[in-house]
Amino acid sequence: MNGEQTGARTDRAGESSVLRLGIRRVLDGVPLQPVRAEFRFDPASPMVVSATFTPWRGRGVTWRIGRELLYRGLYEESGEGDVQAWPVRGEHAETAWLLLESRTSSAVFELPVVELEEWLDATYGMVPEETEGDVLDWDAFLGGLLDDRERPGD
Repeated sequence: MNGEQTGARTDRAGESSVLRLGIRRVLDGVPLQPVRAEFRFDPASPMVVSATFTPWRGRGVTWRIGRELLYRGLYEESGEGDVQAWPVRGEHAETAWLLLESRTSSAVFELPVVELEEWLDATYGMVPEETEGDVLDWDAFLGGLLDDRERPGD
């Protein structure tokens, strides 16, 4: 889109993987607003994908989305609450929808299934499904969830 470079790449000798895409935000069921999307996978935090959505004019917003939720959403309804993904049925079967909701706003994005599936497959090559817990730094993960004054043992 508009000369924006798209595609997947791996940074720092295989340490992370990035997919840049030109996608569209959907308003009232019609894809209207072009958006730059950057999906980033870090093997040190293998259960999630960081997704930054940036309109052509304006600031971007980053969401952390479950990798499995995103992958499943390419082919079946996935997620509930703030993050949901599902395939488009019918003639546009090469796309899926991604719904992101916060307290103040919501957005639906049209995602290209083929590019996202290829990239996600590559992330599963880096950290296979069901082995995420083996590489996750649980102390750092739990520390990030808890406030310093609430951390057990302190």
